[in-house]
Amino acid sequence: MTQVRHAARATIVSALATAVLVATLAGCSSDDVGALPGQEKGHAGEVTQDLCTRLAAESVTRASVVTGVGERVVVIGDSWASGFGLDDPGQSWPRYLDGEVRVSGFGGTGYSHGLMARCGPISFSERVPDVVAQGADLVVLEGGINDSKSDLDEVEKGFRATLEELKGFDVIVLSAPKVKSRAAAIRPVNKMMRRVSKEYGVTYINVFDLDLPMLEDNTHLTPAGHEKFGEIVAHRIAESRSETVPAHS
Repeated sequence: MTQVRHAARATIVSALATAVLVATLAGCSSDDVGALPGQEKGHAGEVTQDLCTRLAAESVTRASVVTGVGERVVVIGDSWASGFGLDDPGQSWPRYLDGEVRVSGFGGTGYSHGLMARCGPISFSERVPDVVAQGADLVVLEGGINDSKSDLDEVEKGFRATLEELKGFDVIVLSAPKVKSRAAAIRPVNKMMRRVSKEYGVTYINVFDLDLPMLEDNTHLTPAGHEKFGEIVAHRIAESRSETVPAHS
């Protein structure tokens, strides 16, 4: 029965991701949003149908992989979650978390609605309803790297919208990790997420302190980097869940 249940959930998740792919193909055009996963030099920031298609396919592949057993954990993230650069996207960092883990990852996305708008409604808050439709005991949010290219007010608006969509769920917010080329721009995003997380009474976990093995682009993780990041995040989540972050009155 357990195998059947896992297979059924994997099928549902894959179907939801495929729906995102269809919407992506229908709505994709070009815009300037900064460097994106897998782009060749000279084309940074150009959101084309080909790019949207490739990132959506990667998202579908990762969403079809459900790992582990136990409480239902949903990860909503960007290209780190979807496994950009890995031969097997199913080996991306969320597989190292405890529980039965499902992943909604899409390269180039974040909390800001404008980041990849030409690829469809794929910002974090817009993905929440489908991602949690089958239930979740814990939702882990992994974003902020791409948001460092957006206006901070827009990022905060999208972050708040995501937390509003997740009211009633147990939520963990990961800070944006350190990407050296964007470190200065990431810091204010993390400061905002820490402040708003406290306001909403959700747990915020800092991962900006980590030094992780990166691919040649110095933005995405190597397989060893995914393993290290996933194991550290799992450990910090376990530690954090013994404490409660008080909401503002």
